Amino acid sequence: MASAFASALRREVRFLAAHFWDLALVTWVPLLLMAVVSVQLSSGVMRDLPIAVVDQDGTAVSRELTRRLDAAPGLRVAARPTDMRAAEALVRSNRAYAVVLIPADTERAVLRGETGSITTFYNASYSTPSGAALREVGNVVQGYAATLAVEQTAAVAGPGRVRHPPVAAQSAMLFNPQGSYELQLVTLIHPALLHLIFMVAVVSALGRELRDGTIGAWIGADPPARAVAAVAGKLAPYLAIFIGWGLLAIGYVAGLRGWPVAGSVAMLLAGYAAMYLAYVGVSLLVIGLSLSMGKALSAVGLYAGASFAFAGAIFPVESASAFARLWSALLPYSAFAKLLAEQWIMGAPASQSMWQVLAMLAFLLVSGAIGLPRYLAAARRPDTWGRR
Repeated sequence: MASAFASALRREVRFLAAHFWDLALVTWVPLLLMAVVSVQLSSGVMRDLPIAVVDQDGTAVSRELTRRLDAAPGLRVAARPTDMRAAEALVRSNRAYAVVLIPADTERAVLRGETGSITTFYNASYSTPSGAALREVGNVVQGYAATLAVEQTAAVAGPGRVRHPPVAAQSAMLFNPQGSYELQLVTLIHPALLHLIFMVAVVSALGRELRDGTIGAWIGADPPARAVAAVAGKLAPYLAIFIGWGLLAIGYVAGLRGWPVAGSVAMLLAGYAAMYLAYVGVSLLVIGLSLSMGKALSAVGLYAGASFAFAGAIFPVESASAFARLWSALLPYSAFAKLLAEQWIMGAPASQSMWQVLAMLAFLLVSGAIGLPRYLAAARRPDTWGRR
């Protein structure tokens, strides 16, 4: 069996060396896509999000609040329109994510000891930057309100009567305290891209033998154990190459960009290996059921392409429909995303993430047990060859 494994491995390497686009699929194409994602998210933390301030009060209080908004690291007062109609035009043209309305008589309400009402309108079409701008505006307004409360108390009752609020709420981020989008997104998007390309490469490698009718000469006369070893040898170069890409992805974010792995690097690599093995099983299932390279490629494109949206790492699936939760559970990437968060960001014990590794390996066992026998059987059935 070792000779069958080695022979198939050499055969596949020779094929890649002789075919430019198949080699490109596993070499510079993943590198290019990873680089594009890395450059796009290299800023790490959202800063200087443009907002507009409609100051209908025109007083010292409103001017100070506007100054504090502009000084906040995450915000930039890009415009100060005179009315809401002009502010709405700014939001519609994507020149501002939010509009802060300071109504008339705000300062007078503050001086009377009443509560001034500051209203923020934000563009929910861009929920991520608008949400970040909304949180920053809220923090600035609350901070300024606390300052005004102290100053008012001191002015009315004297400095000696100033006392801090009896109860105060504090929020603290347990993980990713910098709120880095680079750490959160790049670490997720890189494996999402890699596993999609990996599936396409594996299905292409397996389906090509059926399409070209070469599977019979390759493993048609081999006993089952030797044929299994040959399939493993054929897929070994892809597994090795993409584990290398996973190592590069970890090295880029942790080493070059300075977001260290809080948990175990070895467990992260084990997660990458388990994820690829899981998708080997799914690829065998798809190609074994379809016996068609074209249909299998279409299926894996739909299956793997939707992984990022249904993994639950960015968009919560707990409150989603039953179909969405089921689809999420049927994706090895969902388990990998949990392992990634546990090991890279949360610093969880390696034993805790072992369950995610076992879950991914279950995909290999179950899917491979169904797809591999059908694929091997097709090697002895010329009527299944030649399908596109």
